[in-house]
Amino acid sequence: MGAFSEKLRGSVVGVVGVCVFVGFAVVLGVAAFWGLGSNTPLIFPICASLFLAVVTPMTVIAVRHQVRLSRIKLIDIFAKTFGLSTRPLLPLDGAAAPDLTDPKTNVSFEFVKGKYYVDLDLKGGEEPKLEDLPRFPMMLHADWMLLLCALPFMGFSAFGVFILFAPAAAILTPGGSINAWLWPSMLALGGLPSATIANAAGAAAQHLNVLTVASVAFAGAYFYCLRLLLRAVASFDLSPVTFLRAFAHMVMATTLAVVIYRVFPSAEGVTATAREFYQALSGGTVDAATAVPDAAGGVKSFWLILSFALGFVPEAAIQYALQKAGFRFKARYDEVETHARTIPVTILDGVDSPTAFRLEESNVFEVQNLATLNPIMLHIESPFGIYQTIDWVAQAQLCTVVGPERFLHLKMLNIRTIFDLERATLSEFGVDELKNAVGVILAEDCARDQACRKAFGLPSPAASTAWPANAVAHHVRIMVDDLHVHRLRQIWLLIARQLGEEHDHLKDTAPPPPRAPT
Repeated sequence: MGAFSEKLRGSVVGVVGVCVFVGFAVVLGVAAFWGLGSNTPLIFPICASLFLAVVTPMTVIAVRHQVRLSRIKLIDIFAKTFGLSTRPLLPLDGAAAPDLTDPKTNVSFEFVKGKYYVDLDLKGGEEPKLEDLPRFPMMLHADWMLLLCALPFMGFSAFGVFILFAPAAAILTPGGSINAWLWPSMLALGGLPSATIANAAGAAAQHLNVLTVASVAFAGAYFYCLRLLLRAVASFDLSPVTFLRAFAHMVMATTLAVVIYRVFPSAEGVTATAREFYQALSGGTVDAATAVPDAAGGVKSFWLILSFALGFVPEAAIQYALQKAGFRFKARYDEVETHARTIPVTILDGVDSPTAFRLEESNVFEVQNLATLNPIMLHIESPFGIYQTIDWVAQAQLCTVVGPERFLHLKMLNIRTIFDLERATLSEFGVDELKNAVGVILAEDCARDQACRKAFGLPSPAASTAWPANAVAHHVRIMVDDLHVHRLRQIWLLIARQLGEEHDHLKDTAPPPPRAPT
């Protein structure tokens, strides 16, 4: 009865807290509407700012809670299927720490549990029960901390969305509802000649141009932050720092766009790449003589494109501003990037373009990301089965250590995963013919290696058709002596144990220990 009363009290507090917060936001919107003269055209900007700046972040927090519940259920199903324990690994309230040698304890599974259990209000060392978890959002301290740290993001977003959708006439008209309090700032007019500032028409035109650039840059930054929040929810990485980072991103991107526009209001300061991009979009050329804004002209279409891009990718704005300012920092060694290209995950069996797009939600953008991923985590956070994720990670590990060319060549021998390579070269049941064939592939000189040696002036290797059997075994042993491979092997053995004794041969994945020197 006590537990039920506590849950009921938590539910009431959560619902009341959300209602109070939403009501306060609505009151602010109504107060803003009255304070700006109760003009009907302002209803849509105010509603849009409340929806995009308040409702959207709260929806993201609510979705995060639902994602936690659904994935904890998957964790419980996985634990029951493979005989694992859902008890927290770290002792709580003086409870005895679990034995790491217990078959019910798996290190990879403990990382998954810790990610979803760490901020739950668990008491004691007992296994958490699904019925004890809060069913509604805003019933945990973690949710309220997210909402508290989202306040700066909400405030700046509300102001930016309002200016973005506010009627231009209300901003331009002297003494209007918005123009009365939105005075030109030092950021907008600072540094201009006194005569220009004294000219009401010229100052108003310059102010409107700066507001336009800032609004479009804010739109790009907001969409970037929205994508950031959705990706963080999908991978359950949403934290208070995420909202603070999004707030800092919008402020920095908007300010930088305005600064660059103030420095280069025409196309004179545009790089050749940006100029070509503009020409490709407009089908014309950038005329610097006609691109300068004045009292009769506005922001040219080039800046509408560039300001949105600078808001969406603020790093480009920083590099652009530093470059034009003449600052020189430690140069990047860009020559190596040509020979260190990323390998797409579509090279793996079973991964097509839609699947690769879905894997990006788990922060998997290339083969190396997948090779180091916890397959249990990927199974819990995606619709893919545990056997499928294990197969993908095993393929990715083989592709990472041998390279894409040799990986495709090894597949011709039906060696698809890192464990296939182990059994082909390190197993006591291996045959010399297969080892020799693997040695030929590992020793082959692919086009990527040749280009890399030529670019950096490295000598060519000695001509050899294959490695000897002991060299092949030693080389493969170095490849598989990796923490990520050992973790995957532990999960492999866990599943092999559950499949039954008739599948004991699957447990022969660990390489034999190296021989002692004689």
